[in-house]
Order: sequence, then structure tokens, then C-alpha cells
Amino acid sequence: MFSTGFLKKHVYDLAAYAGLIATFILFLVFSGDKLTYNMTTVIQAGAVYAVIALGAVFVYSMGYMDVSVGQQVGVYAILIILITNRMGGTLAGVIISFLVILAIAMVCGAFNGAVAVWLKLPSIVTSLFLMFFFTGAQLLLMESTGTNSISIQATIKPADRNTYNLVLVAAIVIVTLAVTYFFRFSKLGKYTKGIGANEIATAQSGINTLKWKVVAYMAFGICVAIGTFIMLMRTGSAGKGTGSGYAMDIMICLILGGMPLSGGMKSKVSSALIGTFTYVLLSNDLATMGVSLNMINFVKAVIFIGIIFVTCRKKDNVLPR
Repeated sequence: MFSTGFLKKHVYDLAAYAGLIATFILFLVFSGDKLTYNMTTVIQAGAVYAVIALGAVFVYSMGYMDVSVGQQVGVYAILIILITNRMGGTLAGVIISFLVILAIAMVCGAFNGAVAVWLKLPSIVTSLFLMFFFTGAQLLLMESTGTNSISIQATIKPADRNTYNLVLVAAIVIVTLAVTYFFRFSKLGKYTKGIGANEIATAQSGINTLKWKVVAYMAFGICVAIGTFIMLMRTGSAGKGTGSGYAMDIMICLILGGMPLSGGMKSKVSSALIGTFTYVLLSNDLATMGVSLNMINFVKAVIFIGIIFVTCRKKDNVLPR
């Protein structure tokens, strides 16, 4: 049915789709009479990961990564709550707070992309700095409140569950369309993939790689801000542990979707969506089967080890630059 050449060329794509189909079948089998409830859970959990992973496509296509995502999400969620509550829980407060975190996210993206080039450091080093910075900021912000958790005093989640789910689906669709356009039909996607394939050749072609690295990280920052707001719609609260583990989760989502850690021309927007829902469905399947949280984390670790193993076989560099 398929030639050997086709299978070799599309092995990662086929594996990604096979993983999604397999987890969805298990989801249908184990959900039983709770199918509607579980589907709602998948949409609500998947929306946050999907939006952030879609933004991460720009960064991962360059062969880079950002390990500060989780801490950024935590700080942004806390800032939205603090600013909104300070302004009396009004709509204006919600809008202003979102614009504030959007600006911060874009500045952090610009910092991450630019400083790494100026100091000739791997981007993971600058993202480690941001991770430690935001970890400290998150703890300081929570200590200033005197509590372990704070809740937003505004209604940002639709009361009707179906309406809420439609809002989440609409958010995923809109972000997907926007990212697809910029990644496939604009210079941003073309140049980020070029940087991932061969940065030296891309620079020697007259392309300002610094500029496009900064733009890519800023685009990622926008999606992180949107994802944070979507998460806050669901939880309505934030604390010291908010956002923990998101960097690893996003990485696993993208790799499950077929995104090469080395980036380059094989990078695809679809990796974010396929990987996200494979990951969320897998987590839901394991939880439905009665698997403990610790064992679920163990499965994540095994998947990550597999990712590293495959990467080691494909490139000399184990991790992205």
C-alpha cells in the first residue's frame, strides 16, 4: 500500500497520527457512560497546552526551547488576579491585566532571543535565567499576599458549560489559523525553519537571524499569555505551584506530534495539535484506568527518555541549542 521510501520519509508523521488514534480509541473504551464528561475535560485541559504549544512551534522549529514557560504562566496568572482584584474585579481590570502580561511576555521573548545572540549563548541558558527569575518572582508575589492561593474576583468564565467549551474551541481554532498563516505563508515561518535547518547558511543568505529569533520568541510569548488566561478561566485561582511542569509537558506534546527537536524544514504546526491531544488523551486514559499520579509521571519520564534516545541517534546534539 505504501512504498518503503514513503514510509521512511513520513515515519514520524505516521507514528504521531497512530499515537493519536490509539489513545482516542482507548479513550472511547474506558470512558463508558462518562464519555461526555471526559470529552469536556480533554477540551478544557487541552486548550491551554494547545495554545502554548502552537506558539512554541516557532521556537522549536529553530531547534531551540524555552524552559521558563511554567514559571511565566504562574507569574502571569498571579498578576492577572492581583491587578484585576485591585481594580475591583471590573472588565476594564481584566483587560488591563491581560495587556500587562501580554507586554511582559513579549519583552521576555525579545530578551530570550536577543541576549542569547548578543552573548553567543545557547538559548536554553537565557531561558534558565528567566526560569529562576520567574520562580523567585512567583514566590515573592505570593508571599506579599500572605496566602498560598488567591482567586480572581471577576467572572471570566461563561456560566454555561457548553458556551465555555465553544469559547475554548474557538480560541484553539483562531490561534491555529493565525500560527498556520505566519508559519506557512510568511517570512517568519520560512526563516525560523531555515535557522533550524542551517543557521550559518541562513545568515550568509543575508537574513537577519537575530531579528527573526526575537520575533519568534515574541510570538511564543503572545501564545503563553493567551494560554495563561485560558488556564485562569478554568481554575479562577493561582498559587505558588501554578504552571509547574508546563515546560516539560509542552516539549512532550510537540515531540509526540512529530516535531523534531533539531527543528528545520520538517517542523509542522500540526505537531502541536496532534501531540497535545495525544498527551491529554493519554493522561486521561491512564487516570481512567486507575493509574496513580506518580505512575503517570513515570510514564512521562519514559516518554522523555525515548525522546532523548531518538534525538541522540539522529543528531550529535542531544538537546536543542
